[in-house]
Amino acid sequence: MAKSNASDRQAMMQKEKILVTGGAGFIGSHFVDAALAAGYSVLTVDKLDYCGNLLNLEKALQNKSHKFLQADVADADAMLEAIKSFKPNAIVHLAAQTHVDRSIDDPSVFIENNVTATQKLLEVARTYWKAMRGARKESFRFIYVSTDEVYGSLQANDPPFALTSRYRPSSPYAASKAAGEMIALSYWRTFGFPVIVEHACNNYGPRQFPEKLIPLMIDRARSGLTLPLYGNGENIREWMYVTDHAAALLQIVKKGRAGATYNIGTGEEVPNIKLIRALCTLMDSACPGLLPHEEAITFVSDRPGHDFRYAMDSVDSERELGFAPKVRLIEGLHRTLQWYLENDAWLDSVKSGVYPDWVKRYGKL
Repeated sequence: MAKSNASDRQAMMQKEKILVTGGAGFIGSHFVDAALAAGYSVLTVDKLDYCGNLLNLEKALQNKSHKFLQADVADADAMLEAIKSFKPNAIVHLAAQTHVDRSIDDPSVFIENNVTATQKLLEVARTYWKAMRGARKESFRFIYVSTDEVYGSLQANDPPFALTSRYRPSSPYAASKAAGEMIALSYWRTFGFPVIVEHACNNYGPRQFPEKLIPLMIDRARSGLTLPLYGNGENIREWMYVTDHAAALLQIVKKGRAGATYNIGTGEEVPNIKLIRALCTLMDSACPGLLPHEEAITFVSDRPGHDFRYAMDSVDSERELGFAPKVRLIEGLHRTLQWYLENDAWLDSVKSGVYPDWVKRYGKL
């Protein structure tokens, strides 16, 4: 019976609508593209702060099944009006401040965006859901996209984090995501509001804002600048190409159980220094300089509270969802590099505004 219900809900959702918050950002825009390609109608809501960019939605904005609304998810009136008008069968909540360094610089912004705004959106969505009836109400889902960073740090030989692992967030960013997640799950436990939580490992790929490690290194290498790594570069991360993450989120929309939490990873763990050396080798072929790019790697003072290693056991989650990542890390790095090399206009546009100010503040870069 459970399989039949899941199949019925999946068939219904294929004809329905998804509201995506933060859909003009990196992961959000890739999920919007994937949802449209799968036949959904999509409403993207984004306030277009420094890392939200309509260029990320260039393809989606040409699709008749896509609508865009510039709004802050913390604006309850605007969100209630949007939700009632669009009538989604799912809300995928990706809007968030995501950069650890920025959270160290100003934690309050992360509390406002990742905790307070999430609670306001949950309340608005619950109001909408309460008025729904029948199969549409049964199929509705609110998907909160979290992070593996809520679990804290692992040592080299520790087993990967499991769904039963304790939460021990180290940074204000990770703490804000854990708080938003706990509030979301409280709406399931207290009100029966059908929330799903997803933890994803580090994403990379086209359209990622160049404050993050991989695009930052590509941009700086092309400009002949140093390639700064925190500490000794031995911190380990698990990496997933962004289109694989978008595919996983679609499976959660189709098959996810209300109240469930899913860990989504790849098992591809790499020390930062090894990752950047591999990227340098690719750049030596694609855009050779006078010297090998690896010679530009420099080590800078470590980030406060820098977690050593992230890794998640995602086998059970992926089995339940019928999901498996397709893009291996070396292939994904090659795709990512080629995209940045071919999209100077995009990179130049996002490096205006607050980006130079951020780089200046972090003068060690």
